[in-house]
Amino acid sequence: IEAMRGWMFVLENRNSFPLNYSMKLGDLSDDERRVFDLIQKNETDEAISLFASHKARVNCLDSNGMTPLDQACFKANKYLVEYLLDHNADPNSNEHAQGYTALMFAALSGQPQSAEICRMLLDAGAYAYRKNSIDKSASEMAAFVGQHECVSVINNYIGIDEVEKLIHPKGKNSDEIFPKEFCLLTHSVTKTHQIHPVKVIFFIHDNESLLSYRKKFLYVIDRLFERQLRCKESNEVMSLKLWLILFFVREALKFIDSNMDSGCSVPHLLHLFAKYLLKMESGDRVRPNLETLLRNAVHAFPYHQSLFFQMLVKAIAQTKFGDRPSAYEYIAQAFFGQRMAATTHFCAVCGAANSTKRCRGCKLPYCSVDCQKFDWSTHKKCCASIAETLREEADRMSNHFVEEIPIGDSDEKVAESIESSKSVTSSSADLGDVDVSGLSITEEVRP
Repeated sequence: IEAMRGWMFVLENRNSFPLNYSMKLGDLSDDERRVFDLIQKNETDEAISLFASHKARVNCLDSNGMTPLDQACFKANKYLVEYLLDHNADPNSNEHAQGYTALMFAALSGQPQSAEICRMLLDAGAYAYRKNSIDKSASEMAAFVGQHECVSVINNYIGIDEVEKLIHPKGKNSDEIFPKEFCLLTHSVTKTHQIHPVKVIFFIHDNESLLSYRKKFLYVIDRLFERQLRCKESNEVMSLKLWLILFFVREALKFIDSNMDSGCSVPHLLHLFAKYLLKMESGDRVRPNLETLLRNAVHAFPYHQSLFFQMLVKAIAQTKFGDRPSAYEYIAQAFFGQRMAATTHFCAVCGAANSTKRCRGCKLPYCSVDCQKFDWSTHKKCCASIAETLREEADRMSNHFVEEIPIGDSDEKVAESIESSKSVTSSSADLGDVDVSGLSITEEVRP
């Protein structure tokens, strides 16, 4: 423990913060005043040099009660935020005059990096439900200014302590001790707001070590899912999110198990499964295998009394299988809200939000060159028909002929009975479990 200018630090603990706040508003040295100016100008390297040389304290307060972390979050300076968090910056400082925290500033910044910064703050222990002087939380502030992805990140977050309790129920005295990497990877799967099945498959592909503990991995996701509706304050959205992730992981593992005799490696089999889901032919308006998997996942949700589930089922049931909007568009609208679903470009492969790359021919959005390359063997056969489909949709929108998806419609009585949720089965009677038996194991997969 080191005492310095009235502060006390526990040096060994990365997430420990000052134990004794004697900081005064505006009690700044010349270098600390300069730090705030540098952050405002996005001159990151020079600001970091002042922190590294101990000429500026990471938790100093300006005259408004803002810390350097607060200002870096508002400027959406991801690199500086990461540096400050790594050097004991307090993500829960609320000395600001209006009680704003770093998470609130990140949610309000309105930059492409804002959602990732919110995730970094939550990982560092930021309190998601702290209120400011107008009694609003960070997610409520983000919703007010239209930062819907930030809302989704915050509301779908699960703390690593919840995961740790399930992996090691007795702490260090648990019957089996799992590697820290396994805990972190399991947390990464469950905390995410990105629930597209291909995204989940890609994550497992990149982190194959998860499958070394597949039984425990599935157990943790399943327990987290069950807890959401079996507590005093049930969370239907979180419950359905975790169920979808669990369903996708199970289907991927079924595919691996059924094709282990092929001689292919597990990563190759996962790529084949993703290829199968993305497969489509010229004239298809949706990817039929992906559509089937998504509808099956929603149908299989065990708690039919959930109002959120009933709303989603009624919405999907209005669209005939093979037509648009796709099941993922309905799911995205349910989780992210109508506004974000209507204005955000989701990657055509992995469903990542705010995708900035597009196919030259049909303008289909992609989040990266890797996703576009992965889809190319299928996409090149369908590009022209996709372009025509997107043009038709654009024409309908320009003529105000788009029918709104009735998720959250206050005029509908969505809780009529459980029988209403069964309507999707009759309208989609051609849907069965995902059949992967027709997939050729020798199919070439391009990375």
